[in-house]
Amino acid sequence: MKSSVLVAVVLSVMAGCRSDNAADDTTDPDASVDGPDGTGCTALTPRTEPVETFVGPTGLQARMAALIDGAQHSIDIQMYLWTVKDLATRLVSAKQRGVTIRVILDPDEAGNNSVEPIFTSGGVDWKNATTLYSYSHAKYLIVDRQQVAIMSMNFNADAMVNERNYGIIDKDPEDIADVQSIFEYDWKMANGATGLAPANLTCTRLIVSPTNSKQRLLEHIQTATTSLDFEVMYISEASVRTAITDAKTRGVNVRVLIEDPTDASVPVFKAAGIPVKQPPSSIYLHSKLIIADDVAFVGSENMSFTSLAKNREVGALVFEPTAFAPIKTQFDSDWNASSTIP
Repeated sequence: MKSSVLVAVVLSVMAGCRSDNAADDTTDPDASVDGPDGTGCTALTPRTEPVETFVGPTGLQARMAALIDGAQHSIDIQMYLWTVKDLATRLVSAKQRGVTIRVILDPDEAGNNSVEPIFTSGGVDWKNATTLYSYSHAKYLIVDRQQVAIMSMNFNADAMVNERNYGIIDKDPEDIADVQSIFEYDWKMANGATGLAPANLTCTRLIVSPTNSKQRLLEHIQTATTSLDFEVMYISEASVRTAITDAKTRGVNVRVLIEDPTDASVPVFKAAGIPVKQPPSSIYLHSKLIIADDVAFVGSENMSFTSLAKNREVGALVFEPTAFAPIKTQFDSDWNASSTIP
């Protein structure tokens, strides 16, 4: 899957869940229009419907099960890793009650072998993702084309038990239309289509790899004036590291909570006077959270070149106060429970 195919990347991008986990972002022509009214062209454009946030692992499996069980017409899922058989069998049950199901999985993730036979025997339409991307690392779930869950969590057992992850339920028509466009393109590419036009993501709130992730995440970091918090697995992308130290230099209060204490960014941040902590052993940081002042990034993008430039990834900013509050509360709680890296 780590093909040498190099595709023209839009908007000078360069942006996974493996230690350094797609390419051109396109869709079919008849799905390439933006949302209903052409608004939502920046990551901070107000939504017509505020998002709802959720934090894993508490209640995560029940929430995902409820989304699947509540579907009336259609479910489209793109998932990097899926091992939880209960969610797979619920998808089969949805299929049996008449819901149209489509699933895209990453072909290089061996863990998916545990659910693929369930899908096949249950008549669920599933595909391995196109080789256009280094990894099909996005994690989202579109239900009835009326709501989409965008998240950092996979459907693996650990995500339901001991991983820290963040997600949103988004009901804004613009955002749903854009995620649907991404899915339609990736679905057709998984079926071997060629020559499809790029998805029209020039007017979108979404943060998508490989289209705009690096640009928009750097802009997000650079907007911080008071505080900048990271809760991530690792930070290997050089421009992201530089943006973090630059924020410290301009007087922003920066905190970095990182899963890997041996990450090469740790000494860089410590030398810049940035406090760096690692979580307690009871929690594995699978999150990709960046909080700049009162705005949080939630999505599947890791802070690596591959994730920002070569994977399929999907994320968004959370700027509505009610939705932002539980994210901030959870970060502060995790920070206080974590240990300073010596």
